[in-house]
Amino acid sequence: MVSTGNDVLATSDRDRILQAMADCCAEFGYLETTVETVLERAGVEAESFESLFAGKEDCALAALNKIVSETLAQISMAQVNGEDAIGRRKFEGKAILELMAARPSFVRLGLVSARQCGTPHMHDAYESAARVLALMMERLAGSTERPGATARAAFGGAEAVIRRELAAGRGSRLPQLLPDFVYAVLVPFVGQGEALRQAKLAARVTAEEE
Repeated sequence: MVSTGNDVLATSDRDRILQAMADCCAEFGYLETTVETVLERAGVEAESFESLFAGKEDCALAALNKIVSETLAQISMAQVNGEDAIGRRKFEGKAILELMAARPSFVRLGLVSARQCGTPHMHDAYESAARVLALMMERLAGSTERPGATARAAFGGAEAVIRRELAAGRGSRLPQLLPDFVYAVLVPFVGQGEALRQAKLAARVTAEEE
């Protein structure tokens, strides 16, 4: 289960603003989102926003950093199971999808707004996060010696799986897509046959949870 923090943190001005920024970007797009809209959604005064962020872009970057740091933390806390490195990493993949299902607007901010219609700084932040998560894809596959292009292909495949569900408004279904996620991550490293085998094993994990 994804931790959402204690009640004090969950209701802080900063967290409310970040949630509102992510929600507004998901609903209206980054370019159409205004600080005033975010403040109205968050129920926070302008003075509080100004004490925390330099402006709209700074707030959006903080929201993007939040989902990236939460993803990395969730991976580090994931249960270690399985008979081998690949098997163990399936549980990390499951943890990632559960977090993203709990934070769909933040994920959309990262995979859509920052990538396609954000500012240059937001795009740079996306690229930096993508590089970090691509390295995690190598770890997910149990590989530390593959070239970076292979890791980016794995990241791109996993990203496409997630973005498809978010675009269709099916963020809550993400944990059920563990087999597709595992296949997309592994196929650039281990080939279609082994990736398909591991995806079938992941389907068993998903079925056991239901």
